[in-house]
Amino acid sequence: MQKEVQLRLGEKVMPKAPMVKLSNGEFCIPQHYLTYHHTLQSVEALICAIEYDPRYVVFAAQEGECIYIQVGVVGHDNYKKHSSENDLKLLFGRKWRVEPELPTSEIIQSVFLAIKKSREHEVRELFKLKVNNSVTTPFNTHIDLPLMAQFYDNKQFKQTQNKVSPEQQINHVLSCINYDNCHLTLKDVEQRKNGLWLIDIGIESHDLSTLPEIKNKTLFLQTEDLTLNTLSRALMNELVFLSDLHVDQNFSYQGFHRFDPAIDIAEIADLSQQTRKHELAAQFASEFSKSNYETDQMRIPPVKPGPLAKKHQKVIEKFQLLS
Repeated sequence: MQKEVQLRLGEKVMPKAPMVKLSNGEFCIPQHYLTYHHTLQSVEALICAIEYDPRYVVFAAQEGECIYIQVGVVGHDNYKKHSSENDLKLLFGRKWRVEPELPTSEIIQSVFLAIKKSREHEVRELFKLKVNNSVTTPFNTHIDLPLMAQFYDNKQFKQTQNKVSPEQQINHVLSCINYDNCHLTLKDVEQRKNGLWLIDIGIESHDLSTLPEIKNKTLFLQTEDLTLNTLSRALMNELVFLSDLHVDQNFSYQGFHRFDPAIDIAEIADLSQQTRKHELAAQFASEFSKSNYETDQMRIPPVKPGPLAKKHQKVIEKFQLLS
């Protein structure tokens, strides 16, 4: 007797799709044997099963036929000079479109990525650098990029390393940086034989600090030199990594932390091969191929004549065997 597989909203089994028996004795129909017709209701149901940090509120909405998700962040205005504990806002990020034919797993991953990028946006704004007696946020994403492309002069900002000790150079850079109201201290510095610098930076959090992943943390940097530019970028890379890792460890769907590094990668690989390592009946193989082709066709963007189309045509023509 064939067992029934519970489907989520927006999912439908392809005709004649096979049941797959897993090594634990349970049966399933893998996502690649389903078709998807997601609606605002089905996307909302998925979000209800997702947990992360209550400061990151995930919304689903619809404009015309377009469904999208959007993350609202509960926090302070990072550009307001004097903000109190009670001065909280719900700040909204960009909209992430959700195509109805997306597999359920990919919609969950879209929420995961939207949270990561909302958090990175916040991290970049919390990195404050004192330059020419002014406090700036050089890593924020609101800087006028077209203006930079027009007027930036690399020679004007050329940095040289001062004739002081490595410790003095690093401490000077750290004195110019404020990150989430934390205190940054140099713990150790060493230059390897290959010329690279290994630097340990301690972070002492403050009562006003908002990011849990940096509490009493030590950062381990590797840089080519000790200039303000190189050290600042190395710090930012590490801070973004810590933010991403926090989402990896704490994001869950139905209580399962899919992206947590503690999940054994060999077990994930084993489950994946169990759902794909079997022969398809001839009748279903044809249906499977047809469904995949139709899905691929829906992903092709419409191309209208114009400068962008001409640019793409020149690129595509370089790949002679492109199908």
